[in-house]
Amino acid sequence: MTNQFSLTLSLQEILIRILMAIIIGGMIGYERGHSNRPAGFRTHILVCLGAAIVSLTQDQLRINLLNLAEINPDTAQLLKTDLGRIGAQVVSGIGFLGAGTIMRDKGVIGGLTTAASIWATGCIGLGIGWGFYYLAVPSGVAILIVLVTLKKVERSLIDNRHIVKIAVQFSQGTQYNDNLLETYEILKKMNITIKSLKRGSDDNKIVYVLVTAKEMDTFEIMSELSKCENVSQVQIP
Repeated sequence: MTNQFSLTLSLQEILIRILMAIIIGGMIGYERGHSNRPAGFRTHILVCLGAAIVSLTQDQLRINLLNLAEINPDTAQLLKTDLGRIGAQVVSGIGFLGAGTIMRDKGVIGGLTTAASIWATGCIGLGIGWGFYYLAVPSGVAILIVLVTLKKVERSLIDNRHIVKIAVQFSQGTQYNDNLLETYEILKKMNITIKSLKRGSDDNKIVYVLVTAKEMDTFEIMSELSKCENVSQVQIP
């Protein structure tokens, strides 16, 4: 196998690139399919293989043009080709395919990771088709590490947190700073982080964006805040 441009594209080299596209695409697709995602084993193989075929076609076109220029030097100035044009169209086309894996139900968007894996797999396929094995293999391993290993990190550090938005209405005549301090102390005791806050239409209303544990009940937070002496109403905006 070679990582440099050559003047010939043998059948053996073509078969190697096709096989690599099937293997790397299949490995990524297996992980997605095993996780019961909308695009799995065969889809990722076809994406990687299709991108590799496009690169193989353009590589063969490059070789044909070089051979033609060598045979007819007078035509060398007339032969022009953009080696990245077809590949750029493949990257754009895969983006539309990935959009089909994104599902939206009642405001919840899913499938973004699978869409990204399809796009990345297509990019690897382009590299394989050009013969850039030293780029394709480490890239495929990196994608698998992100999908498999970092999934556990995401679940432990991100998925167990929850964003809650709560509006607190205070009684008339109370001080803004005192109200802020009182609610802060309550939230601190509940181990809740204030991500952001802003005043409402008047100084007696504050809208909180809170970061809580995923198992914490929003109504429990509202109940605790409503116990404040100066709080007249707590609601979800």
